[in-house]
Amino acid sequence: MTNEPAKGIRLNVKGSFLADPIGNEEFFNSCKKPAKWKKLSFALCFFHAVIQERKSFGPLGWNIPYEFTMGDLSISVKQTKMMLDEYEEDQFKSLNYLIGECNYGGRVTDDKDRRYLLCVLADFYNPLIFQDDYTFSPSGTYRCAEGDPTQEEIVDFIMAMPLTQMPEIFGLHDNADITKDQQETNYFCDTVLSTETSTASAAGGGGKSGEEVLDELAEEMLTKIPHEFDRERVMKKFPIRFDESMNTVLAQELIRYNALIEAIRSSLSNLRKALKGLIVMSADLEQVVQALNTGKVPALWTKKSYPSLKPLGGYINDFLERLAFLQRWIDDKMPTVYWMPGFFFVHAFMTGGMQNFARKYGLPVDTLNFEHHMMPESDYGKPPEDGIYTYGLFSEASRWNAETQELDESEPKVLFAPMPIIWFLPKEMPAPRLDWKEEEKNAFGAPKSEGFYVSPVYNTSARRGTLSTTGHSTNYVCPIVIPSSKPQSHWIKRGTALLMQLDD
Repeated sequence: MTNEPAKGIRLNVKGSFLADPIGNEEFFNSCKKPAKWKKLSFALCFFHAVIQERKSFGPLGWNIPYEFTMGDLSISVKQTKMMLDEYEEDQFKSLNYLIGECNYGGRVTDDKDRRYLLCVLADFYNPLIFQDDYTFSPSGTYRCAEGDPTQEEIVDFIMAMPLTQMPEIFGLHDNADITKDQQETNYFCDTVLSTETSTASAAGGGGKSGEEVLDELAEEMLTKIPHEFDRERVMKKFPIRFDESMNTVLAQELIRYNALIEAIRSSLSNLRKALKGLIVMSADLEQVVQALNTGKVPALWTKKSYPSLKPLGGYINDFLERLAFLQRWIDDKMPTVYWMPGFFFVHAFMTGGMQNFARKYGLPVDTLNFEHHMMPESDYGKPPEDGIYTYGLFSEASRWNAETQELDESEPKVLFAPMPIIWFLPKEMPAPRLDWKEEEKNAFGAPKSEGFYVSPVYNTSARRGTLSTTGHSTNYVCPIVIPSSKPQSHWIKRGTALLMQLDD
């Protein structure tokens, strides 16, 4: 038997406030510091509602959707009351650790999600919460009840809050509502498509049968997709050299792309034969038929493919662009500016850039990390003296402002914005940290800016990945440090990240 949380901030906070143990009148009125206790218990219920409702925004809210329960809230409430009863001074540092790292944080497995959890908890559990003019949202709509209210008065105060909430309470941009609506629409359409039979969806192509339509589609794709790269010829032109690791990167990329080309071409060729009755229609080919009918990428291809959420048409176009990028490299010379999303395994490309620097200056490669520079020009005729130029990344929940040369708010109704050319410059320095540390506050209690934001880079907008045998997540790529005049907490709550490719 389960107890689903109510939809919406207002009903969620009310449900938590009336549940055990806060709903127990004797427990609620037994704290030695009633004014502080009422503020903190309300703030904790609000925090619980915010992190639960944020799941509705998909990967923009949480990389992995977690099931936070009333048990997490209950133990946190009891610990808060114990700290107030047993200590004279406020124990915010201890409470933030217990609640953020243990009670709620114990469920969080993604380090970027943990960073957000600790960041948002700091908004609710800090000394400013005891001031009546302290608000949970920029507009001031959400705040604690003033003075020393009774339990009934707090419930009335909760019911006076708006029935529906704006994205600002989650720290998200207004565009987040568009993202949420798109996800709901896509889920609905995918569900409808999954009920379609292969014959129903393929029929009706101008009087042609379903098999004829499929055969034409397969033939069209076969004419577009080239044959495998000639690796022997490429290796003669770009031999393995100690001073040029990018030749090794190219060789490895060709092996991976050749495997994918072979998988696509062989499945399409066999499908055409099966449609003509020359070979048996296997279970794998049946899946290919189903995928082509619904505009999806067949599972037979994804096993050999790079991560992608694109539909079939977008996937083929993207695949052809990647092959064209490699063909230009083979025909001409190494690019001066690399298309970062064009690599099958981008970690190898970044390691290659680092190895070139290490071998040039005789440095141990494991002491190096990249320094990131956003470049002003849209193209460069020659490569940098050290490091690599890259392009092709997109920013979600933010944009790069070329005039101020810093990270800025998204334009209204613009969900993704292209990033400029980024110079990855190897240096002997520690890696950028993606963990949360408490921010310094100014005289008004607002967090100070550190001058940068450490943004995660993901292969796809799903953000969620699995740990592969290489030790890397299948989706997470690397952190990139971007100049910003706003504090890191602002962008963490926005869910700001860089993406290698979009979903269309």
